[in-house]
Amino acid sequence: MAAEGEGGSRQAVQTLQEFVDGLYYFRDHYFESHSVEDAGRKQQDVLEEMEKTLQQMGEIDGCSQGRAWALMLKGKALNVTPDYKPQAEELLAKAVKLDPELVEAWNQLGEVYWKKGDITAAHTCFSGALGHRKNKVSLQNLSMILWQL
Repeated sequence: MAAEGEGGSRQAVQTLQEFVDGLYYFRDHYFESHSVEDAGRKQQDVLEEMEKTLQQMGEIDGCSQGRAWALMLKGKALNVTPDYKPQAEELLAKAVKLDPELVEAWNQLGEVYWKKGDITAAHTCFSGALGHRKNKVSLQNLSMILWQL
């Protein structure tokens, strides 16, 4: 479904945001709808939910005005699991190149590098995000990175 014009582009980005928010809600509130006995399945269930979300997101790709946001949201969806995903790194790196002031993309990219084990690159991302705007996510992650160093 290609969006038309700036209003359509904004609507497409909003829809993508809702998909990603739903995915993170599923992960963060897993035990509100699943029993403790399902704990061993949580990671697999989140992975399956991520795949469904990415499939839904694939239908909405025509937003040129919000291209950086769309890339960031797809990268964020891939970043929902504790595992490093090269595709998340690629999408988030493109997002920050298109819109260097997109702080959430910097934070997500920092988390991807952290999962990858590249602490220096993660530090650079969180510091870069803070250079654009003070925010608690960057500060919190930077604090944890500094403890690791």
